[in-house]
Amino acid sequence: MERHVASGVFPHQFSGGMRQRALIGIGLAADPKLLIADEPTSALDVTVQRVILDHLATLTSERGTSVLLITHDLGLAAERADRILVMNQGEIVEAGRSAEILTNPRHPYTQRLVAAAPSLASQRIGDTGLTSAAVEDAPAVVEVRNLVKDFSIRTGGLRHEQFRAVDDVSFSIPRGKTLALVGESGSGKSTVAKMLLQLEKPTDGEILIDGTPTSTMSRADVFRLRRRMQPVFQDPYGSLDPLRSIGNLISEPLHVHGIGTKEEQHQRSLELLEQVALPQELAWRYPNELSGGQRQRVAIARALALKPDIVVLDEAVSALDVLVQDQILQLLSDLQQELGLTYLFITHDLAVVRVAADLVCVMEQGRIVEQGTVDEIFTNPQEEYTRRLLEAIPGASLALGGGTA
Repeated sequence: MERHVASGVFPHQFSGGMRQRALIGIGLAADPKLLIADEPTSALDVTVQRVILDHLATLTSERGTSVLLITHDLGLAAERADRILVMNQGEIVEAGRSAEILTNPRHPYTQRLVAAAPSLASQRIGDTGLTSAAVEDAPAVVEVRNLVKDFSIRTGGLRHEQFRAVDDVSFSIPRGKTLALVGESGSGKSTVAKMLLQLEKPTDGEILIDGTPTSTMSRADVFRLRRRMQPVFQDPYGSLDPLRSIGNLISEPLHVHGIGTKEEQHQRSLELLEQVALPQELAWRYPNELSGGQRQRVAIARALALKPDIVVLDEAVSALDVLVQDQILQLLSDLQQELGLTYLFITHDLAVVRVAADLVCVMEQGRIVEQGTVDEIFTNPQEEYTRRLLEAIPGASLALGGGTA
């Protein structure tokens, strides 16, 4: 990092990738013999992840520093580590060279980890065999037409300049299908989601739900629309109020929309816990008593409380380890088939897209540069940017995992 950039700039003015590089610089400042890197890139998109890990590898090689890399990403471990130690319940259950552990795992726990890891060789969970022709013929529940979002950015003093976060974005999602919106951090994915959820107003363009433009809706219409459209956010630790019980968290949307009596709301929360494969006894517990995977199931249960037909999943599995991630993706697929849900799946993890989505839109700097079915995009990408994203997936060149077929 250049000195003139580092001096006089505060952490909040850096992107996630820049902050991570600053932390690497801090870690190496004293020329340590050992650097412990604990999930250093788990929240970053694949291209930024590659840049940071390449930078780390160069610096540690130059200084002769050993690295202990702690990660739940098996592709990352396969690509970056010489040796792997597999831990389960506080014990090392298997150890050896990376290639040997990942191609010929011996311990049942390691075998489960490798089998659950999504990869480019994975198949769609509940594969629907969707084709472009079928997409064109299918009725669209969500239509986004020429969507634009400009933000006014303060540049100093009283001066402002316009920043275009979303630029002429168009796509549609057939009923009961999953569209994945992928791209690097800052590509505009979450801004599109916020506009779909009516949390941001478009500068231009149109969003239609079952053919009805949201721009003409009154506040009462938008409130009713939110019964049909619910979000699940990335952080299962930050999206749940720690002061409320699990039962109250799940039934909160019912209370907000005035649906049912208190007893009926409680019964609905118990039904939803069962629907997401959690014991009903959890209704009386609090978020701090649950694991990350359990909390994400609670977030999904809360999103389903109002019986929506559209769910927006914003990086909903990126913070989870591969076994829990596999369970959540299977749960989402089962719920989609059971309830006919339509998903907008926002993620930077293309290996997850391979197992979770029917359609893909690739975003770069606010624009959609390529879109099509998962098979079309993954087997024959037309754009150089898409190819770079696919090549940057950790372990992409290895026969790793296979996800849930």
